[in-house]
Amino acid sequence: MNYNVKVGEKVQTICVADVVINIDSADKEYFTRRYKEYEVEYTDNPDMWIKTECIEKIDEPKGELIENIRTSYIVKTEDGFLCRYAKSSKTGKIAYAIYYNEDYSNVKIVMEKGFIFQKLNNREWEYLYTGFMFANRLTNLGGTVLHSSGMAYKDIGIVFSADPGTGKSTHVSLWKERFQNDVEIVNDDKPALRIIDDKFYMFGTPWSGKTELNINTKKELKAIFFIERDTENKVERMSVADSVLNLSRQLPNPFYDKNVGIKTVKLIEKLYALNVPIYRLRCSISQDAVTAVYNEVIGEK
Repeated sequence: MNYNVKVGEKVQTICVADVVINIDSADKEYFTRRYKEYEVEYTDNPDMWIKTECIEKIDEPKGELIENIRTSYIVKTEDGFLCRYAKSSKTGKIAYAIYYNEDYSNVKIVMEKGFIFQKLNNREWEYLYTGFMFANRLTNLGGTVLHSSGMAYKDIGIVFSADPGTGKSTHVSLWKERFQNDVEIVNDDKPALRIIDDKFYMFGTPWSGKTELNINTKKELKAIFFIERDTENKVERMSVADSVLNLSRQLPNPFYDKNVGIKTVKLIEKLYALNVPIYRLRCSISQDAVTAVYNEVIGEK
């Protein structure tokens, strides 16, 4: 597949976590606005191409069957690309097909127009799939996307991760309530992490979950917190085993690509080599929880 721009095509170029992407959205009205803060000048040689299409009917992708898990299939096409696609369990029709090369530098997402799959519409799937493919590309480039709420307090980057519904976004909102303009919400759901010159940095991304709370910025990562609800507020440094377990649950681990999993493990090793502290935060939803983290990270105990 080749996505070089043709005369008359409108392709948006964005830069996310230092990854330059030429992205041709199906829902241009929505995504042109969503990506606008990350927009840069067009280039013929981006780090990644993503093209999304909505069509009336998706034909069965042809190629060598690599894997079949329930209603999901992976085939290797004649031109050397991989294709992951899924069928509706009710109708047997193909809901989507994603074509990609091994390092995810070239991705094409095809969806059946107007099809509701697992209660999500085309726009919602386009948002999810472009985010997933960006995460896989970033992992191949030595970074990752952490399911977390990332914030910066006076340029100090901190991320709070947890299972959905635990209160990571609520905790960050308490920081904003208390410190106001001294706090920036970098990304409310999926900030990117990258190593640059032997330092870990957190970046904003346009994929921020149900909200649009994200900014195009880069902050040095000071600490990672995994939140557990409790009646008391306590911060404790995690053991290596607990840290790896919690990170592996919140980092990308696509079932269809074991190489992404291996590269993610290597990134965790680098995280430790650079001494980025990882904590467990047992907390209530209160300003006392903010104080506990503030005292640990900022150092004014």
